[in-house]
Amino acid sequence: MRIAPDTLTKLQLTPEAIRNICILAHVDHGKTSLSDSLLASNGIISQKLAGKVRFLDSRPDEQLRGITMESSAISLYFRVLKKQEGSDTPSVSEHLINLIDSPGHIDFSSEVSAASRLCDGAVVLVDVVEGVCSQTVTVLRQSWLDDLKPVLVLNKIDRLVTELKLTPLEAYQHLSKVIEQVNSIIGSFFAGERMQDDMLWREYLEKNAGADKKFVEKDDEDIYFNPENKNVIFASAIDGWGFNIGQFAKLYAEKLGIKRENLQKVLWGDYYLEPKTKKILTAKSLRNKPTANMKPLFVSLILENIWAVYENTMIDRNPEKLEKIIKALNLRILPRELRSKDEKGLLTAIMGQWLPVSTAVLLTVVERLPSPSQSQKERIPKILASVPGATDDGTINKDIERDMLKCDYKGLSCAYVSKMLSIPESELPRNNLRVNLTDDEFIERGRIARLAAQKAADAARALEESTTEAKGDSKTANDEFVITSALDSTTLDDPFGWEEEEEEEEEDPFGGAIEVEKEELIGFARVYSGTLTVGQEITVVGPRYDPSRSAKYNQKYITTTIITELYLIMGRELVSINEVPAGSIAGIGGLGGKILKNGTLVDTRATQGLVNLAAVSLLTMVPPILRVAVEPVNPTHMDRLERGLQLLNQADACVSVFVQSNGEHILAVAGELHLERCLKDLKERFAGCEIQTSEPVIPYRETTLSLAKLEMNAPKNPEMGPRGTVVVEIGNHKITYAVRPLPETVIQFLSDNSSSIQSLVDSKHNVEEEEEEEEEEDGDALLTGNNKKRMSAEAFRDELASAFDSLSEKEREAWGTGEQIAASVVAFGPKRVGPNLLLDNSNMLRRIFETTGEKTFLYQDSILNGFHLGTYEGPLAAEPVQGIAVLIQSIEEVDSVTANVSGRFITATRDAIHQGFLDWSPRIMLAMYLCDIQATAEVLGKVYAVIQRRRGQILLEEMKEGTPFFTITAKIPVVEAFGFSEDIRKKSSGAASPQLVFSGFEAVDEDPFWVPTTEEELEELGDLADKENVARKYVTAIRTSKGLFVEKKVVENAEKQRTLKKD
Repeated sequence: MRIAPDTLTKLQLTPEAIRNICILAHVDHGKTSLSDSLLASNGIISQKLAGKVRFLDSRPDEQLRGITMESSAISLYFRVLKKQEGSDTPSVSEHLINLIDSPGHIDFSSEVSAASRLCDGAVVLVDVVEGVCSQTVTVLRQSWLDDLKPVLVLNKIDRLVTELKLTPLEAYQHLSKVIEQVNSIIGSFFAGERMQDDMLWREYLEKNAGADKKFVEKDDEDIYFNPENKNVIFASAIDGWGFNIGQFAKLYAEKLGIKRENLQKVLWGDYYLEPKTKKILTAKSLRNKPTANMKPLFVSLILENIWAVYENTMIDRNPEKLEKIIKALNLRILPRELRSKDEKGLLTAIMGQWLPVSTAVLLTVVERLPSPSQSQKERIPKILASVPGATDDGTINKDIERDMLKCDYKGLSCAYVSKMLSIPESELPRNNLRVNLTDDEFIERGRIARLAAQKAADAARALEESTTEAKGDSKTANDEFVITSALDSTTLDDPFGWEEEEEEEEEDPFGGAIEVEKEELIGFARVYSGTLTVGQEITVVGPRYDPSRSAKYNQKYITTTIITELYLIMGRELVSINEVPAGSIAGIGGLGGKILKNGTLVDTRATQGLVNLAAVSLLTMVPPILRVAVEPVNPTHMDRLERGLQLLNQADACVSVFVQSNGEHILAVAGELHLERCLKDLKERFAGCEIQTSEPVIPYRETTLSLAKLEMNAPKNPEMGPRGTVVVEIGNHKITYAVRPLPETVIQFLSDNSSSIQSLVDSKHNVEEEEEEEEEEDGDALLTGNNKKRMSAEAFRDELASAFDSLSEKEREAWGTGEQIAASVVAFGPKRVGPNLLLDNSNMLRRIFETTGEKTFLYQDSILNGFHLGTYEGPLAAEPVQGIAVLIQSIEEVDSVTANVSGRFITATRDAIHQGFLDWSPRIMLAMYLCDIQATAEVLGKVYAVIQRRRGQILLEEMKEGTPFFTITAKIPVVEAFGFSEDIRKKSSGAASPQLVFSGFEAVDEDPFWVPTTEEELEELGDLADKENVARKYVTAIRTSKGLFVEKKVVENAEKQRTLKKD
């Protein structure tokens, strides 16, 4: 029976009856199939279609590929009946389950982050055959970071019977190992958090010596998955069955004469049942018994019964035994289903009646996962501790904080919008009459439509018959035309009439515009306090709002809007509602143009200390590494493209859109599959025009290494000083620059703490007076973002000094003390936040950690601009530089004619950095994918061949115990990875599928300028060094794409082969 929306909206008023959950898992582990079964319990789809229709995969490309690409939400109704002592009437408790189905592919991990931020609990699925995969770890980490209470579903147990052919005892051992794998991951998260808490406690004691406060150690007792605790579900979503230990404990308690609570404790684990005495034995006591071949209770009471159903339906059909099983289980199976040759259908009918997976999951969700009122008491303090201004007392509005903790629907309104949904206008309730019809009206409408279709078919048939008769009658002697009513619309050719040519529509040589339906942006939101109502004025707080900053700074990030519509999200449908109380998930209209990707809605009655939930960095999002330039095929459609890119940018949290200095529109995405989906949406939904794209633009980095003297070329200017030293004379100033490679630990520290550097630079440059909304032209900031908490200037300086002090003794002698280096920092680069340092040894420049600005060199700004230019475009391929320190050794005045040399300082500094950079051993750095592949032994060799052909490096290969799968971990350059997934699937006939995630930059261990110099090298390779220089190949390709100079011989006449010149 389909549940009416009114029933669901009434339950929204009771936060204790609500459960907000998301389904998380690796790709193809059964999330959407499980969702189908839950939907079938509410009559939304047929029970027989569960697992096949994939209802929440509403996009055509999702159905075609068989994977989820966008998070989808739906509200479900669940009723629990409980026996009351002393009464025959059971107590009834009704619940509203807000379910969000999320993608499992790594390219769409931003959708997982958006879903988990709105929920209080998570249902984590694991395929018992494949076990814990790369994305399983990612989603478990996401649920840990978001403080979600998880429930584990061990899915696809049917594969243990039909594919692996395991016995019930072997299956039990296999399931135990899978649970151990998941718990070991949870344990690693707990250990990491425990170490961090310990470190913070030590820092607190150092700052507050003699404090009476005691360290409270967290308990890990309730964080692990244990079937005994009813937080593990055993299931086969595709076959429609599932259970937890509690259900079987209830079933067997009466038969065995054991209390349900006691039986529940021994149904999982090494506990055995002695048949004669019906006593429970442990593994230790079993050793002294003659019946040593007993099986654990989980095997004998549960798995063997399930295996019996599979063996008598799928493996060896036995109708007689099936009838006995059906009778013993008291099931109602129709005779025609028993006689049917559809073995899968019969199995689903039996198991679905005996152990419906929807009951197991929803019952576990209600019993084990917290309601919004319970969850917010624990989660809100942690969330608010991470929002901007949380460290300052009084900056966050205390009334909002109080109402959020209580989940008070009568308090001040506060909601978090995790993403924007783009919905075609025709699908909105106000334009869709279907939503406002009752079930009887639906039936009547269908009957009328069928009658109309029948009449149209009859009319067409009559027209055809009448036309045939008229042609026969036209040959009569008196040449009379018999015109019937069916031919009224027929026109006769006039032989004397003018022949009119049909106007042919001119084809647009560029490709015409595509008719697209207008889209409306809906906020996907969770209400934490208060009640949102249609027509209510609400304050929209942007992600950059900071209550600790001035009102002038914050005014750009605060706006007000009117809520035009509120929706109950029901998968593919939206149902209009008038209000949404605290604890609920809903769609909000009227936010288009007010929120870019995410934001916070706050009651207008709160004027100070607004909460900025969008700034909390708990997202494990894949950075948009893949970039393409897009333009319309028809230049006149540029306005359509720009509007479409703006809509796409709002509708997809992981997309980044920006315009480069040359005017190109750049679309940055997470991977190939994500790019394909975005281009399809851009063309068919948002822009409505034909689009052409450039070759993918891959980010690179340039760095330089300090190697042994014999491995590097001699310094180009040894008379200037040590390697990397460049002396420049400009006007009446003589400046000595020294370029040196930074140690790896320092580079990593600077890369990991770019947010702290940004905060430090902002405070020094007084950004409150400036526009801080400048978009990065090349999107490089997207690749250096991190989730680390911002440090204060003093803490960052101390950590930087510690990074230098942790070097080896030899390196410390070369660099000096960490305190000296930290004190001499003038700037970071490029763009003020990169992993390069400008250090001042001349004592003439204003330094970044200095509080007074007395020492100021006249041309300091020009030197800074030159430093940023020199590190933004390196000498190899005009790519950003990483890991160098530029030292200003001295600034001297010389007798010379003084002129305006400000501009010359910029170019001279840039060229000096490039010259010093090349004095060392330069390297090009490639963006790298970390690749996880699961493959069987049969296709292992083919997978290796594909990886090696793409210049990949195998890091790890291990066989998963108890499965036929090998897990291969490899690194592959992004530039070589296009078509990699498709190549792997083709070579392995679909048996292997890779997951690619950006893992940073890695240097190619080869000098692009290397040429043979020693006698051995010249003898082996010759003067021209015919051996392929991979680094040089990459550098040449980048320079060619940018139109920069390359050493390429140009042939004038192919016959003569005479070299004219070098281009």
